[in-house]
Amino acid sequence: MSGLFGQLLQGLEGADRDNVPAVHNALTDVLGLNTSEGLNGLLNRFGAGGLGQHVQSWAGSGGNIPITAEEVQSVLSNEQVQSLIQRTGLPVQALMPLVAKLLPHAVDQATPEGKIPESGNVNV
Repeated sequence: MSGLFGQLLQGLEGADRDNVPAVHNALTDVLGLNTSEGLNGLLNRFGAGGLGQHVQSWAGSGGNIPITAEEVQSVLSNEQVQSLIQRTGLPVQALMPLVAKLLPHAVDQATPEGKIPESGNVNV
């Protein structure tokens, strides 16, 4: 497997590895990562949560600053977390560590030129 999933699967084993596509798809839909509006909303939420430098690094052209499961959960709304749980069927204890691993890569992939597109759909 190549690309985003191939890179992510290298560091995962077992059930985590099997859940990557479902979690990625849920993130894309629930957080709107496939639109510039969704990416800007994410940037604003993380900025308001004191984690703006993290998401800026993911959207930028340099390296990605890692994030913890707790940090992700502190920024996402309860509604978003519940929606991710429903979409993936994973308990929050299994879901949030995967989200913390996938989210930086998904934002990075959605911003290949190192910036959030002005408007429209984005490839993730």
